[in-house]
Amino acid sequence: MTAPLCDQVRSRFDDYHDGLLSSELSESVKVHLLTCESCREEYGLLVACIGVIRRIEVPAVPPRTLRKIVDTLSHPPLPGPDLEHGLETI
Repeated sequence: MTAPLCDQVRSRFDDYHDGLLSSELSESVKVHLLTCESCREEYGLLVACIGVIRRIEVPAVPPRTLRKIVDTLSHPPLPGPDLEHGLETI
């Protein structure tokens, strides 16, 4: 296939995989994948990588650490001196 067409199709792989394309565009990508070995291989690699990533187990976070993260994100420190450590927090 032509490189510009392949580039356009490849830029849609994520949305195609996630089912976010219109039916017309999805069909165009599907037909292209049937006729273009290079794009079919690249799409296959993308699908394989997504499968591997989904099987990765998330490490357990100790409850105290998780609470500290949530508290920090919910209430970021105010700019100014950090009196506890004597450092600027900016």
